[in-house]
Amino acid sequence: MKPTKPTKFLGYLHSFRGFAIINIVLVHAVVAAWFAAGQPKASIIMTISDTLFHDSTLYFAVISGILFTTVLKDRSYPKFYMSKLKNIVLPYIFISFILVLFKVNLFNSADLQSTVSTYFSTLSKDLIFGKADFVLWYIPVLLFLFLITPLLDYLMHKNKTTKLIFTLIVLAPLLVSRVQMAFDYIIKVETLIYFTGAYALGMYMGLDMDKNLRWIKDHIKLMIGIAVGCTIILFFLTKNEDYNIMIGVTALLESVHYIHKICLAGLFILLFKSLGENQPEWLLTLANNSFAIYFLHGSILFGNMSVFIYLINKIDISPLIIILGSLFLLAYSILLSMLIVWIFKKLFGKKSRMFIGS
Repeated sequence: MKPTKPTKFLGYLHSFRGFAIINIVLVHAVVAAWFAAGQPKASIIMTISDTLFHDSTLYFAVISGILFTTVLKDRSYPKFYMSKLKNIVLPYIFISFILVLFKVNLFNSADLQSTVSTYFSTLSKDLIFGKADFVLWYIPVLLFLFLITPLLDYLMHKNKTTKLIFTLIVLAPLLVSRVQMAFDYIIKVETLIYFTGAYALGMYMGLDMDKNLRWIKDHIKLMIGIAVGCTIILFFLTKNEDYNIMIGVTALLESVHYIHKICLAGLFILLFKSLGENQPEWLLTLANNSFAIYFLHGSILFGNMSVFIYLINKIDISPLIIILGSLFLLAYSILLSMLIVWIFKKLFGKKSRMFIGS
């Protein structure tokens, strides 16, 4: 890496980050509303949600890759990693520290010494595996991506052989599918490979954003066709779980999701780029607080479940319960997350980023 130069602000990529966090929160809000509605079987809303929003975390991986080559590549590696320590690792530790307090019920324990020992044991495991909250599984994956960034950058530039290996890394998620890690104390190599592919693709895309976005624009009908085709296939596979073919480490559903999200990422980045300086302010606001929203929204959604069940069950029509409940929970979790950010900024100023990521 080269010495530090002034960084540039990519408004359209920032808007896409805001769009990405909405997708991520919404898919969890739908699940929360589904639980609150009594978990009705064969819910078409759940099928649509999983079709459109499952694997939206891939957007974050693509964005991180783009940011490295467009904005961060001119920084020294020590400064690159120091920024990740301040903006991701420290808030991850702080939020995990708070969540585990409630997880082990530390303040209501009769045997405080034993509970304190359990607390630190649980905290250490939760930090390693991202289990203080179900959404935090992605943070160890993201840290892995940052750790291998120098290797990926080397492969992307060195020679024809390394570039071929880099290309195979981008394509690997078509054959190596992510494994669900939200609720188990595991870090699966397959999941690391899956997100490395999206991150590497983002790095490549960021080498020449204008050129690559022109390619997408020139092939926009093909991109839209692939996205629509994947949407139809995903709806069918999601609705009919028996047709979700698994061959070795390859899940057809996850392979199609990878193609789907990569196509949508390119299309939406192009859309936001076409807006020029007229980026939606509300999306930029969400983007500024995206990591804090990501860190906090899971606990907000499911920590207040009893209140949601009471409110949502006042509606008698099951699909309407889930639709209205999802929108309510989406707005509620984002607004409450941003309120918490506001409070921390009032208390700690710019240093609030080291506590909650914003």
